[in-house]
Amino acid sequence: MTTIQTYLAELPAETKEKFVPLFGDTEKFYATVYMVIHNEHMTEIEKPDRYEDRLYMIRTAKNNIEKLLTSWGLNGKDIVADIASDYFEDYVAYKEPEFPITTKQFVGIIREILQLQL
Repeated sequence: MTTIQTYLAELPAETKEKFVPLFGDTEKFYATVYMVIHNEHMTEIEKPDRYEDRLYMIRTAKNNIEKLLTSWGLNGKDIVADIASDYFEDYVAYKEPEFPITTKQFVGIIREILQLQL
């Protein structure tokens, strides 16, 4: 387990409860942010058709996650940055972790995040 995963696992129960309605739990939250960072990175590298639009949506989701965490009294920017650091460490090591979240769940969470008014 990485430092940020340990931090999330050790959050007080009342803080962890805040993750449940949108993410299910802190593990799925971690997986969601990790996958957002992955999608942002791959979009920047591969530059598919309309990649600017895609990057805008990805970055909006990332910013909404940071704001949501901050509204819960957590340091949203640092948490997202720590998860991004985990992603890039895995990327350079050619490591692809498996997560407890399906693509369908991920897309559903992202849709909800993009609709947040923060």
